[in-house]
Amino acid sequence: CISFYWAKVAGFVYDESECSKLRTNPELLQPIVKLTLDSSDKLYHPRSLAIMAHAVAKISSRTRKSIIQSKEVWQVLEHNIIDVAENENLGSRNCANILWAFAKMNQRNPDHLFGIMENQVLSNMNEFNS
Repeated sequence: CISFYWAKVAGFVYDESECSKLRTNPELLQPIVKLTLDSSDKLYHPRSLAIMAHAVAKISSRTRKSIIQSKEVWQVLEHNIIDVAENENLGSRNCANILWAFAKMNQRNPDHLFGIMENQVLSNMNEFNS
């Protein structure tokens, strides 16, 4: 699953040498970005979408640079999260990770996403514990 690779890359950015590599060579992410964009119609698992959003935000935050084709990746994530959230329960942890990622990256105008996520949070209120 693509989210596995995003999570691995996000883990690497805690190593300063790896973070520096991504900072100076953002095109290193091109294969995973391309795979994400090419698979945009197949990304529908709530946990995978949450992992991907969290990882992209973490990578961008640690490197202090947006990933390549950032706008397109965020659009794919937003679109797919909305599609999934309109039809199923995302769960409290996934909601928290998605909301953190979009807020951390200051995504512009995710009003529809935040409206959908508000409904998700309210329906999962008893699952939030901290």
